[in-house]
Amino acid sequence: MILYLHIRYLLESMGGSPSTPPPPPPKKLTDRPWRQPSTWNATLEQSILSDIRQLDPQKKPNLLILGPVGAGKSSFINSILSIGKGRKCASAPTGESSSSWTLDLDRFTERSLLKKYRLLDCMGIEPTVGHGFHPEDIVCLLKGHVKKGYKFNPASPITESSEHYRRNPEFGDQTHCVIFVVNAKTIHSGIPPAYVQKISYLQDKIKREHIPRILILTKADQLCDEVERDITNMFWSVKVQEAVKTASEVFSIDQASIHPVKNYEVDFNIDTKTNIPLLIALRQTMQYAADRVERVLDNDDDDSD
Repeated sequence: MILYLHIRYLLESMGGSPSTPPPPPPKKLTDRPWRQPSTWNATLEQSILSDIRQLDPQKKPNLLILGPVGAGKSSFINSILSIGKGRKCASAPTGESSSSWTLDLDRFTERSLLKKYRLLDCMGIEPTVGHGFHPEDIVCLLKGHVKKGYKFNPASPITESSEHYRRNPEFGDQTHCVIFVVNAKTIHSGIPPAYVQKISYLQDKIKREHIPRILILTKADQLCDEVERDITNMFWSVKVQEAVKTASEVFSIDQASIHPVKNYEVDFNIDTKTNIPLLIALRQTMQYAADRVERVLDNDDDDSD
């Protein structure tokens, strides 16, 4: 009896009791999907591909990809190009590094998915002053002043005397949608304030130009072992949903414009299940860019009347 009372006292002093069961483990999956579609198959994939291929903007939109170093910008580009080619593609340089692999402005297109669009890749965002691109270079890029092949200089932005400076850009030279790419794991661990400060500055410039924005959360499968086991659990995962909500608050982008994905990094083969979230993100990006083109050209027509 004395031993029982002693054990009971120890348990209660630690906040428990012999009759109190341990709390249940936190739920990994929601009771219902928090985003559609709930079923992923080849029919859905073909439907999204059909939507993408039917988009026919009057001008060829430019989709600018921005994000911190190591977030998976180039891997995202390669993943999209891989889907279009139906095989693994490595057109954009990738690798583990503390600094950006991309040093100059590059453009990517592809005959199947990106026939009428361009993906623009540039230097990654770095947290320290004097590293990564100069923010004013991105402002010039948004307005169409920067030509392909321009090498970013962290110390100083492009000038009008540069051979890569376009003095009188046309609408087709401008940026029509911005894709922010962020590692989903950093959303949970916390994005360094220096990154947030630089991204916030760019966000303000993008808003001033009325350019739509999309946010890609890479490595989202690594947030939850249920998603890592089966990627079709992506829109059932509690942790992925939390990451989308947090990203929406940090970047001031509505949740419907935030897309968790898994890039093709270690996989050799292309498969439908991995393609679907990537294609959903690409479709919305293209639709936003096409809307931007239509809106500006319609305003130009009104001004000419």
